[in-house]
Amino acid sequence: ALATLAGVTFTATANILMRLSQTEDMGEILLKRVSHAGENWRGHPMRSMQELSVWLMAVGGIFHLKHSSGSDDSFGTFWALVWALQLGTMVACVLILGRHYWFTNQNQFEGSVQGNNPLQERNNEKEVGSQNISPLKSVPSDSICSVRENARNEGLVLLDGNWYSVGKFVPHHPGGADVLEQYLGADISLVFRVMHRNPDRILKYRKPLRSATSEEIQALTARRKDLCKEMMEEYQQNIEMVTKAKPNMPKNFDLEAFEKDSRLLYQRFLENGYFRPTLLWFVGKMLFTLCFLLLSITCMKLIPSSSVFSFIFPGIFLGLFWHQSGFLMHDAEHHNLSGDERCNDILGWLFGTVFIGVNGAWWREEHREHHAFLNTFDDEKGFKDPQMREDIWIQNKNLIKFYGNELIHFFVNFQHILFLVVIAVAGRVGIMIDSILTERKFRPWTKLGNILHLLLHYSILSQTNHPVSVFIVGALWQSILSLQLLGNHYTKPWNKIYAATEGNFFVWQILATQDFACPIWLQWFYGGLNFHYSHHLFPTLSREYFHITTPLIKELCDKHGLPFVQVGFFQCIGEMIVNFNEVRKEFSKCGRGSVALMYT
Repeated sequence: ALATLAGVTFTATANILMRLSQTEDMGEILLKRVSHAGENWRGHPMRSMQELSVWLMAVGGIFHLKHSSGSDDSFGTFWALVWALQLGTMVACVLILGRHYWFTNQNQFEGSVQGNNPLQERNNEKEVGSQNISPLKSVPSDSICSVRENARNEGLVLLDGNWYSVGKFVPHHPGGADVLEQYLGADISLVFRVMHRNPDRILKYRKPLRSATSEEIQALTARRKDLCKEMMEEYQQNIEMVTKAKPNMPKNFDLEAFEKDSRLLYQRFLENGYFRPTLLWFVGKMLFTLCFLLLSITCMKLIPSSSVFSFIFPGIFLGLFWHQSGFLMHDAEHHNLSGDERCNDILGWLFGTVFIGVNGAWWREEHREHHAFLNTFDDEKGFKDPQMREDIWIQNKNLIKFYGNELIHFFVNFQHILFLVVIAVAGRVGIMIDSILTERKFRPWTKLGNILHLLLHYSILSQTNHPVSVFIVGALWQSILSLQLLGNHYTKPWNKIYAATEGNFFVWQILATQDFACPIWLQWFYGGLNFHYSHHLFPTLSREYFHITTPLIKELCDKHGLPFVQVGFFQCIGEMIVNFNEVRKEFSKCGRGSVALMYT
């Protein structure tokens, strides 16, 4: 927690400097020291060692001064260390910047990881931006459909048989510019509705440019059919590798009939009000979550500290508190808890940033891309799905070429063994640090939430004589949530981004997802996300109704011959181990990757 606090201070200092035009380049230098830490240590090991030494000396010196003038009890020592971390980190920031500018003036090349002056880089970007270069044409695409390519270059999307011009809107898209860019030129009639809570209200302010011709519609439909066939073949190969069994796939898949039934199913859910949770359900879930926190504190008070259960039970209940808070953060950041977006953002901040310690806004940005780019990659830019990508293992053979770092080559040899250990030991702390270091936008309330999280958990863990043990047990218990969410997709195929966005959204989501089979009495533990088809086909659907919608989705899949997979938790873990092992074997045949380890 103290190390996280120091990281927050460093990142906050960098973000504050970046907010001011006069110090923007200084902030970028500091931020790159954190976000490109691996590249810094590889490219400038001596500089990194010097800067780390400066930080350690600053923290140690201030701690000595503060502690020598304060009390000798544990509380005084703790606050002396907190002060030392904060002030020491601030001093380190100043010294890092001073060293940077001193050597820049001497050598004219020291600066960012790439060796360029950040301010000069931005000036170059502005010069390029001032030219009449269409940003839309820079979007890579392997499409062979001329209709799609022409519409993409013109900044058009097809919706209900009409072309809409959205090129100028791309940079302002609330769900992310990259999401809308990747769908340019495609038919978004279904994905637009299932991804937005109020599609009709959005369309009220948009007028179509023109109607699509029958030839254009036929060309796009034919292209979707070809891509669906390719995705099904990739799915079949992937499942055969993992389960050693050949899945039954439709031989004559009727795409038009499937799309018609999909729209009817969406309309049925909409008419039944499944996209809005009831107040009773929300209040019940919130009280249910807080009960685990109360149980954790009660166990700390009642169980004798000499008993081994004095940290096991409090840790389990604390882990369940984080676990269930994660589900509520998920709902809030999907804007599924309240009809007011601002209220949803506040609830996401509360359940995520304050209760779990994971930046809710950061999670929302990445999770939107996860839904839009599920299990996809780009040959030029690498991973498109940020939440299914890890730097220390490879979960699909199509991703091998993106790993060129020597360290990953070593880990891949043991990834089928190590991935469970890494998730259990470092999963919780890792995602907390990741949400701080890779935040895309400075938000003051996020920093406030980080501080409140630390204060809340300091007050909770101070109720026990085994605070570290309780935290470790809770973190281990919460790792089950990580395994659950990864298991929904890890053994499924990865496709190129153009195949996913240009093909059929429902087909792609079905082939890249699976459900967890569990008894009714255990569904609370999985938060309803064991019904993952419901969530990924209809991202704005309320968890309250997943148990109703899932059988209807299964009927849709069975009718059209598409796979509807339900596996037990331990069966899924076994399949993940087999999958990692098969990818490891494939990696040994291919040798090292051709592209350096990339940071997104």
